Amino acid sequence: MTITTALARHTAEASRIWPAEVQQSALRAVIDTCACMIAGRNDAAARTISATLSRWQSGTAVDLVSLEHTAAPWAAMVNATAAHALDYDDVLETAAAHASAVFVPALLALAQERKASGAQVLDALAISFDVMNALAAAVNYPHYSRGWHTTLTLGAPAAAAGCARLLGLDTAGAARAISTATSFSSGSKLQFGTQMKPTHAGIAAQAGILAASFAEQGLTAAPEIFEGPWSFETLFGAEGMPGFRVAEERLKGPPALAEPGAWIKAYPCCASAHRPIDAMLHLRQSSGTAARDIERVDTYVSTVVQKNLMYEVPRDEMEGRFSLNHCLAAAACRGSADLADFTLEALADPELIAFWPKVFMHLDPEIPANLAPASGEERCRLRLTLTGGRTLEHTVVFPSGHPQAPMSDADLARKFKDCATGVLAPAATDAALDGLLSLPHANDVDAALKALVPS
Repeated sequence: MTITTALARHTAEASRIWPAEVQQSALRAVIDTCACMIAGRNDAAARTISATLSRWQSGTAVDLVSLEHTAAPWAAMVNATAAHALDYDDVLETAAAHASAVFVPALLALAQERKASGAQVLDALAISFDVMNALAAAVNYPHYSRGWHTTLTLGAPAAAAGCARLLGLDTAGAARAISTATSFSSGSKLQFGTQMKPTHAGIAAQAGILAASFAEQGLTAAPEIFEGPWSFETLFGAEGMPGFRVAEERLKGPPALAEPGAWIKAYPCCASAHRPIDAMLHLRQSSGTAARDIERVDTYVSTVVQKNLMYEVPRDEMEGRFSLNHCLAAAACRGSADLADFTLEALADPELIAFWPKVFMHLDPEIPANLAPASGEERCRLRLTLTGGRTLEHTVVFPSGHPQAPMSDADLARKFKDCATGVLAPAATDAALDGLLSLPHANDVDAALKALVPS
């Protein structure tokens, strides 16, 4: 059996009866992603994509930026861009990718077009996670370390698998969808800190719908796209990559939404900054240390973290989310890393700017250079040097919201309400959250999405 066929067979034939843990994780992923879509709807990247696409099409799916109805692929592209715009959306750590920001907007838009039920959306979401997790087992970390943005490279075929599942395609059709979607796979991590970075999620979501819809209409594609000459492995691979036979084995394991699970982010910034932020907040709270008492901050991190957090002096909100200096300044000076800490106003705060030069980043020699994702070896050791020379130190392995340190349902609800502040009225926010919580029993998703639209 080819790898493409194995992925397609899982897509088409996996049981639709998921463990309760998986169903709950899928619903939490939808709620979290909808929160991020609401919070990101005013972002410049999301508005640019929405304004551009609005010239071309109308349809049945709602674009949560313009609030107009449009064709499903366009709505998915806009809403996925909005979901990823603030870097507040969840992470599948094995893939080093933002998963739900791609999958949820694609599946919700397609469900609106095809009048699919909420249960069908959650089922298809679990399939997308499984396929991304399997692909990640085959290529990471060498693929990610080479500079590919896996949210798009792995997100497009995984989204296509979920969309194929929603459309009820058989194994042959799902194989065509997954193979077709790899032709959309691209995206350099050089785009981190720019408006193109969240647009990668939009492209992947759109690709999922288009590839599955093309396959539904019979468009042919290479029967095996992942192995052999000119394959995904050849073009996107790197030395040390486990190989795609590992992907087939991964499909036989537990559902990805159960293990490793989705990391629901506690802070609206690059995931690489979350361990350092948690370490700073811990030391600040446990010792009562004020920012004015800190002379120097030394962080010891992995190669991946050092490369991702590339902006020592951020110039705008996007760069701020990929700046360890700014993230730790906010944590030290404000005791937070919230939506308000990643605005132009925050980046102009003299107290934060004065703190930036105190932050130094070092490679931790004890962390393997090609760290296996979700291995438990990824960590951050943070040391504060205080006025007078005293030092404080703390190490974080599993940050807040990580599957090993999960966000509670109550905290997820608070995150949703925080994201909706200024967009939805309080009563409307409560109604929107209630609508999403009832999604497993909804005959269609229209009512839940309508509740996300500001009056």
